Amino acid sequence: YHQCRWNYNDELDVLTVDSELDRAHIPYDYIWLDIEYTDEKKFFTWKPNAFPYPERLMERLRRLGRKLVILIDPHLKAGYETSEKVAEKNAAVKNAHGETFYGECWPGTSLWIDTFSVGAQKLWSTFLKTMVKATNLDIWNDMNEPSIFSGPETTAPKDLVHEGGYEERSVHNLYGLTVHQSTYVSMKEILANEDLRPFVLTRSFFAGSQRTTATWTGDNVANWEYLKISIPMCLSSNIAGMPFIGADIAGFSGDPEDELIVRWYQAGVWYPFFRAHAHIDSKRREPYL
Repeated sequence: YHQCRWNYNDELDVLTVDSELDRAHIPYDYIWLDIEYTDEKKFFTWKPNAFPYPERLMERLRRLGRKLVILIDPHLKAGYETSEKVAEKNAAVKNAHGETFYGECWPGTSLWIDTFSVGAQKLWSTFLKTMVKATNLDIWNDMNEPSIFSGPETTAPKDLVHEGGYEERSVHNLYGLTVHQSTYVSMKEILANEDLRPFVLTRSFFAGSQRTTATWTGDNVANWEYLKISIPMCLSSNIAGMPFIGADIAGFSGDPEDELIVRWYQAGVWYPFFRAHAHIDSKRREPYL
């Protein structure tokens, strides 16, 4: 069972949820941090006041037999060390003129790492090594369609250019795979001495993704119709070759009634990927509540 929310506010919040689940005798294995754990939505950073000692948090969870998952997306806020290094190393997705492409996403103006490039993949690995200081930390790659708020239909313009001269229009459905594949390979290297298999969750996937990642049905709504449709969505994804899938319990957005929460857990326990998740504006609904 995975306990997630956008967002658990700080270290104390995470440890309180952890202890309350134990106090209620509700078994769980993973607790998750959405984008707000970062410093101003800059990936590969921690919000200093909320998570001043992330290694301490990971160690506390490790001793309890739990893992932590953090969100790391392929868009990187313009103007900080990580994104500047990507631009400097020529490892970003380019616009039609061959220049680093900038668009809008959660942090504001951002660039996108071009994980079609071997150099970019190696750079991604060095970034992950700065974050993964414990064997019980895993990664969630979200927004990797890629999601671009300022782009057409909130995704990438078709004339963006990737490594090898390929236009976005030709490789769009592959981009998400290159992101999570780069994450998986990097995590495997980081965990090599422990002989551990990385856990990676991706929002965007393609043929072959099933070898290295899990997925979910995306941003759903806390109502009975979404509970009902989650079953054929997971089954059809399974038939298509992506079996490690689930749906946000008990609906990402909105505030579910008590009976819906209970029924969604009763269904969700059978999802191959069993995670509760909730929108930042929803009421707290951890199962012990």
